[in-house]
Amino acid sequence: MQVVEEHRSPDGLLKLVVWRDPEGDITVGFDGFSWHTHADILAGMSDLPEDAALREFVDDTLSGRSIIAVSRVGDTICNVWVTDTTEADKYKPEDETIEFRYWDGSLVV
Repeated sequence: MQVVEEHRSPDGLLKLVVWRDPEGDITVGFDGFSWHTHADILAGMSDLPEDAALREFVDDTLSGRSIIAVSRVGDTICNVWVTDTTEADKYKPEDETIEFRYWDGSLVV
């Protein structure tokens, strides 16, 4: 996969990366974690062309208009994802905590 763009959060905790695979599929997610989404999915959810939907998603994340969930077990980050809710999954393991934050590191209150 080719890195198209990457952004490091001001606190250095997260890196948002946009990748393009050889077939042209565009994926965006947080480096080192499993959660990701695809430009075609973003386009389908927004009725925008893929490029515009991807740009909107990245810009919303980087500007703090999107909520980022950080899942931890102890001090170890297990996954990171963009979410539209601050409610933890009722099926999460008891030893897992989820922090809701913005790109700049400030917590969602």
